[in-house]
Amino acid sequence: MIRKFAWATVATLSMLGPIATTAQAQVGPPPPTPEQLDQLESLFRIGVTLGLAGGGTLTDSYGLDIANDGQDFLNPQRLRERYGAQYNDLLPVSGVIDFRGLPIYGFYDTNSSVFRISIPALDAEGETYQNRFNGVTRQASYDLFNEYLDDVDSAEAERLVRLLLKSLARYSPVDPLAGNPNSVQGGLIRSSLDLSSGDSAIEQAANGGTNTAGDPWIVGANYSGGSSDGGRYDFMRVDGRIARSFRLSEGGRALLKFDLPVSYSEVNGARAATAQFGVGVEFPLIAQRWSLEPRIGYGITGSDQLGSLGHMISTTVASRYVLDGLGRGRLIIGNMVGYTSTMSTGFTGYNVNPGLKNWAFRNGLAYDLPLKFRGFGRNTSVRASYALTNYTGDKLYYNTFHEMTLSLGIRGREESARNARDLIRLNFNLIKAGDYTSWSAGLGFRF
Repeated sequence: MIRKFAWATVATLSMLGPIATTAQAQVGPPPPTPEQLDQLESLFRIGVTLGLAGGGTLTDSYGLDIANDGQDFLNPQRLRERYGAQYNDLLPVSGVIDFRGLPIYGFYDTNSSVFRISIPALDAEGETYQNRFNGVTRQASYDLFNEYLDDVDSAEAERLVRLLLKSLARYSPVDPLAGNPNSVQGGLIRSSLDLSSGDSAIEQAANGGTNTAGDPWIVGANYSGGSSDGGRYDFMRVDGRIARSFRLSEGGRALLKFDLPVSYSEVNGARAATAQFGVGVEFPLIAQRWSLEPRIGYGITGSDQLGSLGHMISTTVASRYVLDGLGRGRLIIGNMVGYTSTMSTGFTGYNVNPGLKNWAFRNGLAYDLPLKFRGFGRNTSVRASYALTNYTGDKLYYNTFHEMTLSLGIRGREESARNARDLIRLNFNLIKAGDYTSWSAGLGFRF
């Protein structure tokens, strides 16, 4: 199993070896650069340059959307199948796989059976990781590399896998674990200060608020789509959520909140799944206008097709302040500070924790307005919110993202104060981060 995730994490994941500050000299034509593969809109871009028997070179490129398919990009057997007699075991070959934005290079030099691997600028110091596999033939050398991929239980291999996963959060705009708004990391932070739903303790008032005491369940579902990196990555996502809150004391306003979001996503057809759990306590303060909510969150993801495996914990404190009397509605001001950290994956038998640690800051506004028209015979409301999220700490692909939400609420019948709240909310959401754009639509129910 770990090999699946190891190769899926990066086509060469555990094949890396000791650190070297300079790349070894290449003998033969250089491989295509990642920029030369820009015309390929694939998760994994592959470029190969062959030295030809009559002189000159042949350059080829192709794309893949499943991580496991890229493992053999310089396997001599595959080279013969793809290029026929144009491939020769004595002539130089160089190749690159752009693994969701992270370039990995492989080489066979002239008259050499040695298979070399190089990953430049993998860490903060800009060092290059390299390894050599020296067999009697090129196929034997590649087989040694293949065996090394299977043997990922050494401390060195685990360390390099961890660094590779950490690099993907920095180089890939669609990593499921971290570095973008729809990652596990992004989900934990967004859930810690969600201004779109109106289910905070200081908004749960019977006299026209969006919620009331005693709501037993909140369930919802969203469908999302989007793209990033100029259209190279297209993604879709289905989210489900179950939440419940409890009063901590009879007649009190403090809420104990439980939240369980799950999601299924696809990036260029490659599948990933995530699950999260959050628990927090919201304490209303200062005339029920201001509240503080400390919260702990946990999230996990796995995808052999995208090349990701990991889990993460978050600790956050969110603040909300309500200003009434602004027109017919109310303004909610939200601020949050939090910390996220990836965790050991010892449950797999291997610790490939990338060691990502980030501080997160999220600030925003929401305006909630009761409407004059009725829908389905009931009162309605509209809510607009905006939030800005910033990260510090380890490098991420997106350190900042903007989130805007518009929702329409349909309230209960007015026969009881308990029903003076939104039973159904229709939500529309837009997230923007650099060249990353995500939109979503969904429904939420309270019962």
